[in-house]
Amino acid sequence: MRRDFELGPDDVRALDALGRSWEAVRSSEGPRYVIIHDHPVPAGYNHSAVTVAIRLDTYPPGPLDMAYVMPSLARADGKVINNLSTLTIDQQTYQQWSRHYAFRSGVDTLASHLRRFGSWLTHEFRKR
Repeated sequence: MRRDFELGPDDVRALDALGRSWEAVRSSEGPRYVIIHDHPVPAGYNHSAVTVAIRLDTYPPGPLDMAYVMPSLARADGKVINNLSTLTIDQQTYQQWSRHYAFRSGVDTLASHLRRFGSWLTHEFRKR
């Protein structure tokens, strides 16, 4: 697993606590990402696990925003998921989940962002 840059100890502990392989990657395109492998996906999607990338840009203390998954997710019932696009990260095509919230520096963390990502996946099925 690549460690192209250092993360803070709290973020490392949170990632290690997930019990999944993860990487700290500076992509060939320039940005830094945390990449988490075999992240579980709730039932109802076309995959049961994905690789998740979180772009760090100015984090910390700057905000985290969105999440990127590979392979692309689709609802098994065929309903459309809004606000998706694609992005190349380190020569791999990821599906961008464009979801935004008011990130609170000093309160929100990589761990809380990953919890939000999980809620985005489950919330998708509350829509009609």
